[in-house]
Amino acid sequence: MKLEEIVESPREHGLLIYGDMPAFRAPDGTVISGRAAWRAYCKQYGVTHVSDYNSPGGYWDKKRAERERAFTPGAGFDSERRKQHIIKAFDKLSRR
Repeated sequence: MKLEEIVESPREHGLLIYGDMPAFRAPDGTVISGRAAWRAYCKQYGVTHVSDYNSPGGYWDKKRAERERAFTPGAGFDSERRKQHIIKAFDKLSRR
């Protein structure tokens, strides 16, 4: 008998019923049949799911903000300033 958790959603009026995830085979051949088995597998092998990095304000959001800053003029990543640093570095190396 499968038990399903009934969770009240803060945004909606009503109940949501989440079924268990379908069984699948991990890359090493282990059959994982449910969320509890998935959590145990991740803990045992020290792995994580990509969704763990996708929380709001999480790793990917921070990296996206860094990339956007790199292409924003005046944000400390100016291409002109970068060019001047490269020219100075070449000049310094050519004088040796």
